[in-house]
Amino acid sequence: MSDERTMDIVARLVESGLEEKHALIVMDLATYPPSKASEVGKRIGISRMDAYNSLRKMQDMGLAKATLDKPMRFLGIKIEEVFDLLIQRSEMDLRRMQEHLEAMKSGTNYALLSHDKLVDEPTFTVLNDRHSIMANLQSILSEAEHTVWMLLGNWGIFHLRRSGAFEALIDALNRGVTVKVSTSLNAKTIRFFDDLDDRIEVRHHEDFRMQGVYVDDEVGLQFINVEANPTGRGKNDTALLIESKEFMIAQIELMAIQWGAGTSYRAAKARLTEGKIIEPLKLSLGEGSYYERLRQSIEQSLPMGDSENTPNAFLRKAGEPAPVYDRSPATAFSLLGIDLNEVLAGVGVRIGQELASKWNDVEDDADFWKHLSNEWNQLGMGEIVTKGMPPESVFVHNGGACGGKPDTGGMFCHMDEGILQGIVMERHNVDVLSKERVCTSDGKETCHFEIRCQNEPPESTL
Repeated sequence: MSDERTMDIVARLVESGLEEKHALIVMDLATYPPSKASEVGKRIGISRMDAYNSLRKMQDMGLAKATLDKPMRFLGIKIEEVFDLLIQRSEMDLRRMQEHLEAMKSGTNYALLSHDKLVDEPTFTVLNDRHSIMANLQSILSEAEHTVWMLLGNWGIFHLRRSGAFEALIDALNRGVTVKVSTSLNAKTIRFFDDLDDRIEVRHHEDFRMQGVYVDDEVGLQFINVEANPTGRGKNDTALLIESKEFMIAQIELMAIQWGAGTSYRAAKARLTEGKIIEPLKLSLGEGSYYERLRQSIEQSLPMGDSENTPNAFLRKAGEPAPVYDRSPATAFSLLGIDLNEVLAGVGVRIGQELASKWNDVEDDADFWKHLSNEWNQLGMGEIVTKGMPPESVFVHNGGACGGKPDTGGMFCHMDEGILQGIVMERHNVDVLSKERVCTSDGKETCHFEIRCQNEPPESTL
């Protein structure tokens, strides 16, 4: 077993309640044949006497066995049996605590248990050790009624998923509580967020390190110190449990502003995993935007249409020059087996998602599409007409993305379609079911296209 896997199991045993040296002994005895205490001590780095005393204690706990020969040798049990014993011991402890509580409720001490505090003042309580912090978090989540804001920094999702607080969070969702999560995504945490319930809204913030949870404008739990090792036990973690109306009002106002500046989970994940756009976008469609620079770079890669100019470069396929008669980028790339239409449609989706994130502070859907339609039209990209709200269909009339040359510039229509598809996906969380384009000739080439989303595609009105 590799050192990394061994230490991972040791960390899990420690988090389950074993002392670290006992966890190391469990792993050592699972790896080696029956051994003397001195041999075990040498392998894990403790003295012979410390090893002997630890092994005798582990015998009493049922975690180790001893032979009858002289000198005595020790052997372990299966690792899964160790976890079973720890679970049984914890369940017994919980039952005893429950019995004590019930006995006190039924006895003369009940008056003390039910005593209400007479003064309603702000309180601040320092919590130490991650287990204690998560136990308190589980408690406050179990009482959530309306809203939960979660700040999970870089690694907070690890701590949440490995605690009982996560089950309390799901229970809160099932009660109708709204849950919003701010975090800083990285390649190692994405899979944990992918598994989250779709009812939890997640937004990404660059270099975001804060960890905390704020419930119902009433109680907050703010981490002050978090262990640097994300998989550690968190013995030195510290948090502040806050019950202060004034503090909560100010904190939630700050989180609302921060929330508006975040990037949606879908868009942030695509940046990290798909790598489709690696250059930060200037979030606009006009001059100087990523959209415009991309169009210009493709148009300039080879002369469009007939040209007497000889390009500075030519393409080769299988070692031979590849003839490009119409000099269009789409034709040039198709000779290399690249479907530029599909590529630009995918890029358009990413641009659309970014644009929708840019305008996520516009709460009303009708206002959002009005703003987008005005900008789209001003840039000469056509007239947007929506059907329904959220839209069942989005029409673009007189798009003109191909520049009047649908045979050579049609791939730009695919990009414009992709932009609208990305906007619909990001804004309304629905997939586009179909797309349809019609090009007509009425003295100039114009382009009309429609994208359909949500339930059954409506009949085309083109």
